[in-house]
Amino acid sequence: MLKQHIETWVIRDIGLTEFDHWAPVIRFGNRLSIRVSIIACIMVAAMLVCLWSLNVLRNPLLHDITIGCAITVIVAYSLTMLSSMYMGYAVIHLARTRREFQQMSRTDMLSGLLNRRAFIEDISRVEHGHLLILDIDRFKQINDRYGHLAGDDVIIAVAQTLRETIKAPHLAARVGGEEFAVLFCGLDHGEMMQIAEKLRRMVAGRLIDSMQQTISVTVSGGIADFTPTRDFSAVYAAADRALYLAKTSGRNRLHHERDLGRSPQQEQPIYGTLADRGDAAFTAA
Repeated sequence: MLKQHIETWVIRDIGLTEFDHWAPVIRFGNRLSIRVSIIACIMVAAMLVCLWSLNVLRNPLLHDITIGCAITVIVAYSLTMLSSMYMGYAVIHLARTRREFQQMSRTDMLSGLLNRRAFIEDISRVEHGHLLILDIDRFKQINDRYGHLAGDDVIIAVAQTLRETIKAPHLAARVGGEEFAVLFCGLDHGEMMQIAEKLRRMVAGRLIDSMQQTISVTVSGGIADFTPTRDFSAVYAAADRALYLAKTSGRNRLHHERDLGRSPQQEQPIYGTLADRGDAAFTAA
């Protein structure tokens, strides 16, 4: 019982301390060193009392206790503090490595955006918002004409446009080969469409230098709304159908899921038009 009380008193806050930088390590080391020093002084004093009762001590008891406790405090505090700093360095290194590993496991290495798994995890509990799925138009032709390295450069450029346009609390991710997803939070329909359309225009107007060529691409997008009664799979399926409508309607445009109920004659792009360069998804200069 006494042993448990001592252990609890010495390390009672070790589990509450976040050893991610030096300040909490120093605070914890200081508290632990003081506690260990107090326990060490009590033990030294108790031993000296026992020796005094056996008439082993040559000096007065108070004198020996004073000297013994002073030396004990210096030694116990110094050793405990050094040990705490050494262990703290190791824990900080492990904590930083763990954070880096977690970040890498959530990040698409090519685009630098969230990967599909991390994106789904982050939006799995969303009840209100808008999901935009973007797909690079005629991406296979880019790979076939310029090579896969150029295709990678195109993905990187589109991802950079997403980072420049989509800011917190909104989320952007690469969820497939040439497919991206955006979660809009806290926006009404009109505000969301303005940002989505701005994103589409920025991608269409961006010139990408790759493999001694200048490439331009466009994206098509499908949008669906989150509601408390719809899970992610239902919202994603609706956005995917809207994306298919955007592709079949001429590409380089956005369609909302509400457009799916329109007749074929009404299925015209109301949120975007073809780029001035025409229906071509890319050009080479």
